Amino acid sequence: VPIGIAMAKSNRLQRSLLPLLDLLQTLPTFVYLIPLIFLFSVTEPKLYGIAIIVYAIVPVIRLTDLGIRLVDQDVVEAANAFGMSSRQKLLGIELPLALPNIMAGVNQTIMMSLAMVVIASLVSAPGLGVLVLRGIRNLELGVGLIAGLGIVLLAVILDRVSKAAIARVSTDQTFK
Repeated sequence: VPIGIAMAKSNRLQRSLLPLLDLLQTLPTFVYLIPLIFLFSVTEPKLYGIAIIVYAIVPVIRLTDLGIRLVDQDVVEAANAFGMSSRQKLLGIELPLALPNIMAGVNQTIMMSLAMVVIASLVSAPGLGVLVLRGIRNLELGVGLIAGLGIVLLAVILDRVSKAAIARVSTDQTFK
């Protein structure tokens, strides 16, 4: 989110980061694991977390940038007229109005992370992905199905929690 905020505030930064974000978004999923295999010989589970974060972070950066850029300039101008500082405008006006876009990015990031869990299991990452892979490799339909359903259930729960959080924040702001 901070990178997206910085991009929204600086056209120059946005122009310089967009090609990198485009590249990250178009790379095949498995490519994110290659540096781990060659550089670190993949022994630490937290290294998989880094690969998953790098893979999944692009939507939240892009949608934070977009959300802040889409804030109505009349509202920002009114905040300027009331003498709000840049920080006050960001925290009190821009972020709350951009929150639906930011949360859509967070939601996409969560879903992409869960998809990467199964891919990461191909190079021995721990977790539910290993069980899905075992089910595929050994034709253990029950194991693969239950683990896959666990990942889907986790995705649905996280989706609902993130949507409930945005609904709660939106209603809290309405009554203030």
